[in-house]
This record gives sequence, structure tokens and C-alpha cells, in this order.
Amino acid sequence: MRCRSLFALVAATTGLALVLASCATSRHAERRFDKKIQKEVEKSPVFSRAFTGFTLLDPQSGQTLADVNGDKYFTPASNTKILTLATCLEVLGDSVPALRYSPVPESSDPVWYLGWLISGTGDPTFLHPKFEAWQTPFELLKKNGFLGLFYRHHKINRFGPGWAWDDFNERYSPELAEMPLYGNMVRLTKTSSDWEVSPPFFKSFLKQRDDYDQIDGNAIFRQAFSDTISLPYYSESNFKPGFSMEIPMWQANAKTLSLLLDTLHYPAESLPTTVQGYNTEDGWHTLYSTPLDTILRRMMHQSDNFIAEQMLLVCAGQKFDILQQDTIVKWMLDSVLISLPQRPRWVDGSGLSRYNLASPRDFAQVLLKLWKEQPHESLRSLFPAGGVNGTVANWYKGKDGKPYVFAKTGSMSGVHCLSGYVTAKRGKTLIFSFMHNHFVGSDEPWKQEMQRILEMIWERY
Repeated sequence: MRCRSLFALVAATTGLALVLASCATSRHAERRFDKKIQKEVEKSPVFSRAFTGFTLLDPQSGQTLADVNGDKYFTPASNTKILTLATCLEVLGDSVPALRYSPVPESSDPVWYLGWLISGTGDPTFLHPKFEAWQTPFELLKKNGFLGLFYRHHKINRFGPGWAWDDFNERYSPELAEMPLYGNMVRLTKTSSDWEVSPPFFKSFLKQRDDYDQIDGNAIFRQAFSDTISLPYYSESNFKPGFSMEIPMWQANAKTLSLLLDTLHYPAESLPTTVQGYNTEDGWHTLYSTPLDTILRRMMHQSDNFIAEQMLLVCAGQKFDILQQDTIVKWMLDSVLISLPQRPRWVDGSGLSRYNLASPRDFAQVLLKLWKEQPHESLRSLFPAGGVNGTVANWYKGKDGKPYVFAKTGSMSGVHCLSGYVTAKRGKTLIFSFMHNHFVGSDEPWKQEMQRILEMIWERY
């Protein structure tokens, strides 16, 4: 009996030793592969032509597996939207506040109301053509009417700090507003004989050039400081029916009332007014509209700058009742993202500004926080999926037909970044952040090289 017990003990001990030895061997192999990945980034002939940063993080252990210039500052471009995403998920609920209103009672009979006094929340979806299914606030305005537009003394600049001044005519650079309408864009569509304009308010601002301008050629553009949209001399023959384009509004914040009246078809004799200060006994109420995840998917998948900027204003209004981006940014950095290894210089919601600076380690930590706090499938759905949709639809396609990269791109001249999650062949998810600055020419070689390395990670882990 003693011999059998002793034999069992020896066998159990030997088995445990074998298991421990196997684990040690596995960890040693993983560490060797981590070093291999780091070396691949460090020695890459493509990455060496510019300034590259890279961080690879295990969200289960919190351990950094590979790091190349991870503590250095880079221009993040649209990777900045990851910070805006974190802010929205931290501050907002399931739906976005679309409109604030205050019922104005009839002075002679307080039971009856004359209408609503309304105030904007920064909501980017109001009358936006991509969010037609969530226009309940507008339908209620049509039904109830309104008496005035109340500005809460929010100082909103037309553009974010550091934005390029000559981007005023580009569709990726709409102006900011307290209560934006139609995405603050004018949409032109060529018909067989004319131009269709949305909103129709801007139809009268179309102006066809009376001679062929060799400099402007076939360009359609808005004058820098007016609503005039200049059409080429030969626009009738040069643009086929169905051609469409978008041009940002000028002074969008000041046009809210005019656009709203024009859309509601209010008669001139009953025009509401713009109000600078007003209090009601009943106080202010809030109408909610678009589901938050619907807005965030468009912001992340299409890298929509307008939505990102406005959503940062919405967060500021919800948290501090003031539509100022710097207020909510400071709160996030001082109260929520206090553990970031390098404090970012974060100045806008979209990443259009080159004033923004952040490190790969910063983005890895923000992505880690989101991974710990959000349902994993829901979180992955907010990021473009490689080979499937969004800004990575043509890249990072899984070898087994399943997407394995869920990440946000960030691109501008001389900048390309990619940060997000990579789900490996055996099911393990890792966090990564690639940041490339100061290259000349196309970003195609950098994408190809990142794809090669991400495929190595997918195959091994």
C-alpha cells in the first residue's frame, strides 16, 4: 500500500513538473516571438524611411509585449477619434440629446402654451441625410412650432484650432455649430437640365462663371467668405446627370434660424427670433434622438470629422452645460485618462489639427480601458473591420475569411496611423498601435508592411 501511494505521489509530482516545464517552455517561446515582432518593426526597411512608433499590449495581463518608440509623441490624425470615442462612452447614455426646449405659456392663460423656445445641444444628426430614421425632434417642431432660438452664450469657433485655412471648401472640414442642420453641408446633384440643391435655401446662391477660367477649370467651389457657389462655365455639358458633391456651409452657426424657418416653411410675418437670454418657470427639457452606437459607428467607420467634432461638443454640454471642447478635453485628461503614460496634447475631436500629439502607449492604454469596460463584441463593432468595412475595407483581410483586425486609421499628408485590436488565429486578442510620421509620398508601402506584421501576430498568438 505504501509503495502504491509513493508511486502515485512520484507520478503526480512528475506530471506537475512536466506541466510546469511545458508552461515555462511556452512562455519562453512567446517571449522570443515578442522580441521577433519588435525586431521586425525596428529593422523594417519601409519603416526606417520615416519615424515609426509601435506598441503591442496583452489586455489580459496588461503586459507590453513589444514597444518601439512607444513613448514618443506623434501626430495622430484621425486616431484622435479614439479619444473622442472614449469620451462619448464615458459621458453619454444610449441616445444622444438632440434638442433642448422650454414651453412658453400664454400670459393670460398659463395652461395654454404659445410654443417652444429651443436650444441646440451640438447634435450632429439633426436633419442630417445619413440619419433620416431618427428625426423625431424635427417632427415635433413641425407639430408644435417654436417661438425662438436660444443661444446659451457658447463661443463656438467656425473651425478647430490648427485646422488648415484653405480646407474651407473641402467636404471633410465642415464648420462647427451649436445646432447644426443638414450636417452643415450643401449638397449639389446634377439633373438632366439643372442642379438640385439641398437644403433648397442655397439654390439662389449658385452662380455660373461667365467665362472659362484657366485656373479654376472645371472646379465647383464656394467663395471663401460668402455663400456663393461658383459653377464652371461649361457645367451643363461637363457634369453628367447623377453627379453629386458636398460643400461646407459658410458661417453655419449663424444660419441655423434661417435654415430651420426655410425647412419648416414658416411665413415671413410669423418669424421667430434669436434669443440671447430667457428663463421659464418650467425650466428646460431634453429630447433624445439617434442611438449613440449608430452615431459612433459612422464616426469611426467613415472617419467622419464633422460628427467627431460635434460629439465632443455634445459631451461638454451634457457634462458641464457648456459647448466647449477644451472643457471636456481637460476633464477627460485630468479625471478619466489620468493613467496615460504621456499626457497627450489633444485639441480637437477629429484629428484634423496637427497640434494634436500623442504616443502609441497612450492609445494602447485608452484601448485597454475600453476593452475592460465595454462588451467586447459591441466595442469591436465600433471599429472598422479589416477587409470588411470602413477605412480598412481593402486591407488586413483575414486569411481564413474572418476579419481579425478591428482598428481606426489616421491619415493626412506624411502621416498614417493604425490603432485597435487584433484577434489572433487561436482566439487571443491583443491591442496594438502603429504610428508613422514624416514620410513623403503614398502611404501604401506602410500599409503593406503593417499588414505583413499583423499577419505574423495573427498566425502566432
